Amino acid sequence: MIKLLAAWLAEWGIDAGFLRLVNYITVRALLGMATALGLSLLFGFRFIVHLYDRGLRDTSGDFVSLSAESKRGTPTAGGLILLASTLISVFLWGDLGSRFFWPLVGGFSYLSLVGLLDDSLKSRFKSSLSGLSQAAKTLLLLGCIVPFAVFLVSDLSPLPAAERTLLYIPFYKEPLLDLTPVGFVLFAVFAIFSIVNAVNITDGMDGLLCGTSTFGLGVYLVYAYILGNTIYAHYLLFPYLPGAGEMAVFGGVLIGGILGFMWFNTYPAEVFMGDTGSLAIGGALAMMAFLTKQEMLFPIVGGVFVFEIFTSLMQQKVGDRIGRRVFHRAPFHHAMSHAGIPEPKVVVRFWIVALILATVGFLSLKIR
Repeated sequence: MIKLLAAWLAEWGIDAGFLRLVNYITVRALLGMATALGLSLLFGFRFIVHLYDRGLRDTSGDFVSLSAESKRGTPTAGGLILLASTLISVFLWGDLGSRFFWPLVGGFSYLSLVGLLDDSLKSRFKSSLSGLSQAAKTLLLLGCIVPFAVFLVSDLSPLPAAERTLLYIPFYKEPLLDLTPVGFVLFAVFAIFSIVNAVNITDGMDGLLCGTSTFGLGVYLVYAYILGNTIYAHYLLFPYLPGAGEMAVFGGVLIGGILGFMWFNTYPAEVFMGDTGSLAIGGALAMMAFLTKQEMLFPIVGGVFVFEIFTSLMQQKVGDRIGRRVFHRAPFHHAMSHAGIPEPKVVVRFWIVALILATVGFLSLKIR
């Protein structure tokens, strides 16, 4: 919105002064991050009280975590804080005319509302088992994921036509293969659905998802900026994606919102983000991965999420068949807690692993 204001002033020959700086993506990304952070810190506590008064409280039981019982009653659906601060900031500092803007904002908002519906049902019926059924949740997620996957290969896509169906892998300059439109849509639906669920399942300890997702978003933020800059993209031998730099603004804003939310979510948490936040963050990561053509980078920078869902699936699919537990608890952060490691130590160790994986992701910019 501010960028449009600056353009309007320039069109009328009015000296925009400070507003001229909004033409720089880095400035808008940093100001957007600061705005989202400030909004979360300023209004977060009042929002938490409102959630508590409305009865949106955690209903987890002992089957989820050894310490879950002590957290019952903590306000949940705190992802609404993240949603509000992010949307206000991104509309303020984002380029509303960008073809990358609306898919990101629309998908992020839709998935957050799906999570809110799930959290509301759990709180209403006072049971973590009373949320959306697996089938209903899957259908609602696919209601966003399938159109987005089709959008990626359509003429409406902001990606260059020659790049839409190509699959790139880290540390290799040339595309691995061309999946064709149908193949790419199928791949995108499977990958995005998996990413969203992997991120969602990682949200099980205070501050865990906030920290790990920030590192992943940081990597894709940098990739978006580079791929949207013709000089940097050509120098690093990446395909140039005109306008992709706008995703760096969205990524910066979302990181600011997450950091502001984490102020209240660190141990012991005053609020949980619930599916309202975790589904939205997972969707944002997945959409940025596909819109930067770095889908296969996610298993590296999102390695924590991949491992978490792997342990959960191993427990469900393999453990049930062989009649014994593969891990003491799943996903793996609960297994570490079961082993007697304090929750804050588990969370920080996951952050460290996420930071290491993000560093590997950054290395793939040059080592190719």
